[in-house]
Amino acid sequence: MAETPSDKASEKRYRRNLLILLIDWMAYGSAMNFVSITTVLPAFVMSLTDSKIAVGLISTISVFGWNFFQLVSAGRVEMRRYKKPFLLKITPGERIPWLIIAFSTLLLAEKDPSLTLLLLYASYITINVSAGLCTTAWLDIVAKAIPEEKRGFFFATANFASSVLGLASGIAVAFYMDFFKYPVNYAMCFLTAFILVSISWLDIMFIDEPPSNAVGNQRDVREYFSKIPRIIKNDRNYMFYTFSGIIGSFGAIASSFYTAYAIDRFKASSFEIGLFTSVLVGAQILTNILWGLIQEKYGHKTVLIAGNMAGILATITALASSSTSYFMLVFALSGASFSSFMVSSFPFLMEMAPEEDRPTYIGLNSALRAIPQAIAPIVGGLIIETHGYDSAFLASAFFLMVSVFILTGVRQKPRGFVKAPIRRNLLKRF
Repeated sequence: MAETPSDKASEKRYRRNLLILLIDWMAYGSAMNFVSITTVLPAFVMSLTDSKIAVGLISTISVFGWNFFQLVSAGRVEMRRYKKPFLLKITPGERIPWLIIAFSTLLLAEKDPSLTLLLLYASYITINVSAGLCTTAWLDIVAKAIPEEKRGFFFATANFASSVLGLASGIAVAFYMDFFKYPVNYAMCFLTAFILVSISWLDIMFIDEPPSNAVGNQRDVREYFSKIPRIIKNDRNYMFYTFSGIIGSFGAIASSFYTAYAIDRFKASSFEIGLFTSVLVGAQILTNILWGLIQEKYGHKTVLIAGNMAGILATITALASSSTSYFMLVFALSGASFSSFMVSSFPFLMEMAPEEDRPTYIGLNSALRAIPQAIAPIVGGLIIETHGYDSAFLASAFFLMVSVFILTGVRQKPRGFVKAPIRRNLLKRF
């Protein structure tokens, strides 16, 4: 059958958007390695205070802001034909505060650590609330721009490319930490993150967003939220998946404190913290390829189960460690676990959700997980301060195992719907 002008236009739009979305992901993902929630930010907070609860609060702000506010924005964007204008209006809030953090660190970290910490929290709240509000719009654009059979490829490729740059980012973080004196080393990390997220900001302006098929009048708040109980009651498969994530939230306690543990127990240096970042993202590079192939053949559920198992092994390794050398493996396994989420979590949700309810499915899943994910790091900090790291890490491993057990009962689409494998004709996807 001959290719029509409409087919050619659609293919051209797909390739354009694929390139733009990949650049966006790479720039933003690289930025997040300079302000890693697993390595850089916990170490910076520990330079300002001895409180482990203060360290856990960083993860609390991140997960609650990003998860809960997805549902808040879902009702605003769901019935819009185009989501890009909403995205561009909100996204400065998740980018500009990094510049504020950089300058406050440079000017105040040594003179007034408490004020610096307060400004960090205020800015970080703004960043993550804005990111949460933007996520449903951004993911809906991705779902429209990338065909279903190519989404696994997109998420795997984007995360792979971001991780390759992230490896360089980790080396740069190690250089900053070793070359510059405190607090210039941390200020350089925050400033570099701001530059990279600004590149991402400019890039998304060029997205050629396809119109939504499911459009209508804006629902009022009561009408919108009235359908949420129906989804919870009727879609049991979706709720099993969400419940698995809620339990898994407490499984992430350990990863919030790996860096703090390495500093407290083994006196990890600033340079080693930079190396941890490199190992974290290096593992993501390798496992992104693996997860991409596995999701194609066995599905996204298999990837998520394997990622959770890697998280369990990371926690066990941390418990058994006798020097900082073991933490190279801890962060490698943690990177593998993180990349499994990045490759398969959202595509799995997109498969479950009807198009007209897609933003709500994504936002509701995140909102239901928000409070558990938000309190888990604080609970972890309390456990560590009262019972030590071992108790917190054992609890984390237990919850991850329960999450895996629940996830095994979630149904997924058979892989037969994927039309062209990743391992063949890879370049044709572009």
